[in-house]
Amino acid sequence: MNSRDGWLRSPGSVVLLLAALVTALVMGAALVSLRDLRADAVALHGEPMTDAQAAGQVVASAKQIVSLAQLQDATGGYAFVSCKNENEPPYQAAIYMSFRLPQSNSVKYLRDVAASMAAHGWTPAASMGEHFGQKLTKDGVTAIFFRSVNDTDFATMRLYGECRNTADHRNDNPAWTEVTDQLG
Repeated sequence: MNSRDGWLRSPGSVVLLLAALVTALVMGAALVSLRDLRADAVALHGEPMTDAQAAGQVVASAKQIVSLAQLQDATGGYAFVSCKNENEPPYQAAIYMSFRLPQSNSVKYLRDVAASMAAHGWTPAASMGEHFGQKLTKDGVTAIFFRSVNDTDFATMRLYGECRNTADHRNDNPAWTEVTDQLG
């Protein structure tokens, strides 16, 4: 046996290697379980909201934006969207809205919409993965808007409320509530 190989078989080395292996396994397991816990935990910030309160939060914001930015031909509706995964509480109300763009310079127009919103207390929101459009927030509601990909005569705006609705919306029928008549 080579003297260089002997250190691997000494009792101290074996204990050290075994301790390193056990530590790596424990740390790996802890990391996986913490990640799983964090993914499942969506903390409520404030008291839970009723369906009416959650919907009212985003509908009121949409009405305000339509009015102050003088959006033309605004249409939309809302649904409850899980903040945790596909269908478990808590939920947030989310409005999907579209509005007509002017025939000239829609990019400038969307900047003007953002400026009008900013003049009424909306502030830029942190972008997380979006590579297009504007993202503003006010009073727990986040608005994201951009020129529509499918119909360049229109823009799309999505408004997301706070994740504070704890009702079960897995089997909502209908899942979509039209609010176009409330926007104008």
